[in-house]
Amino acid sequence: MFKLAITLLAAPLALAGAVVPAFAEDDVRSVVVRYDDLNLTSASGRDRLTQRVKNAVEIVCDSRPHYRPTLADRARAAKCEAITMRDADVQLAAVFDGSGAQYADKGGMTVSAR
Repeated sequence: MFKLAITLLAAPLALAGAVVPAFAEDDVRSVVVRYDDLNLTSASGRDRLTQRVKNAVEIVCDSRPHYRPTLADRARAAKCEAITMRDADVQLAAVFDGSGAQYADKGGMTVSAR
């Protein structure tokens, strides 16, 4: 009986240890989105950059996992996408309105999520 109690107690502790690192605050995922090959003065160039950024947001937020996600996983991914896209929209606005000369020099922008 004592061995069974230890085994039952150890299982939740082992699972808790496996989950914590996945939600660590210093776990930052990022993708560099290149656009030096696009003509940003055209609507099609801006659309292509916007689509690249959306794809990068899906990558850093793990919105398309290789398994069937739970509702909690889908909610986490949707929240991550909303926050990350809001941050990326600021960078896109700077690139599109021409005041983002620092981005034009680099030819890329970084999309990142926690």
